[in-house]
Amino acid sequence: MMSMKRKLILQFLIPLFVSVVFTLTQSGKLCARELKEENWRFPGKDTLFLETLGSTKVFISGSNTGQIEIKLRYRAKPDENFELNENHSSVNLKEIILNYDNQRPTKTYFEDWILAINVPDGTYIKCKGGSSDFKVVGFKGSFKAEYGMGSFIFNNFEGSIEMLLAQLYAQIHDSRGKFNLISAGGLIRATDLTITGTSSFISGLGSIKISLARGPAADLYVGSNFNKAQVSFNGHPVTGYFEFIAMADEGKTISPFKFDNEETFLDDIKNYRDSSDFGKKSDYDRKSFIRGDSKPKITLKTVTGKAQLMR
Repeated sequence: MMSMKRKLILQFLIPLFVSVVFTLTQSGKLCARELKEENWRFPGKDTLFLETLGSTKVFISGSNTGQIEIKLRYRAKPDENFELNENHSSVNLKEIILNYDNQRPTKTYFEDWILAINVPDGTYIKCKGGSSDFKVVGFKGSFKAEYGMGSFIFNNFEGSIEMLLAQLYAQIHDSRGKFNLISAGGLIRATDLTITGTSSFISGLGSIKISLARGPAADLYVGSNFNKAQVSFNGHPVTGYFEFIAMADEGKTISPFKFDNEETFLDDIKNYRDSSDFGKKSDYDRKSFIRGDSKPKITLKTVTGKAQLMR
């Protein structure tokens, strides 16, 4: 029989031994996946291509250095890698998943990767991939993105933004230019926005709220099929031709001004319930008014949601 004293000693030593083994094991894992950093500089390039496939966080800032500067911080993993190439005018950084296992599609890739990039004004940036988080600050140029899903924040941006995502979460602040954002879902928020080129914000299920820094200098289209499509002039003069469209007896249109014209027309049905709906058309209400000049044209459209103009 084991003595009481020996039992007490074992009860103390076993948890201590397990704790030490666990600590050493975790320490070995951390050593194998130590934080790494890479830095590159590319003078005389006017185009940047990025392909990110996982949870990479990307920070882009405008600079006056005349060169593209890239800093990459990451934890090395055996199934994650990247390629960086350049030619006479562009830089291309691509994330690569090695030995991809489609039986584990929920695995998170590149979750520890951070890209900090400085780009000269006038650079064309094109991004694509699965999903990523972007923050773009103080940049003048062109930004294009095609993703499955992603979160994008723009501050003090000037130029052109073009985005196509299944699930888009976008915030645009104190920016000016031409904007074309299309998504199936998510939400879009813009404050102190200056429209200088023909722009559109479109979502199937998502909510869109646009707050202007001044009246648009070009046509503006804001549409959400099943949610809110809202434009606020934020106290600035309201001028132009305004058109509100909503499915009859389903969607809602709200305006602080009286409509000059109202009509009902047939438009393609947008909410297919089954195959018998293909090719069908539904009644839509179109309401409009003009204040001051007939340009620009501002269109707010919804199917069963809300199209709203605010002073």
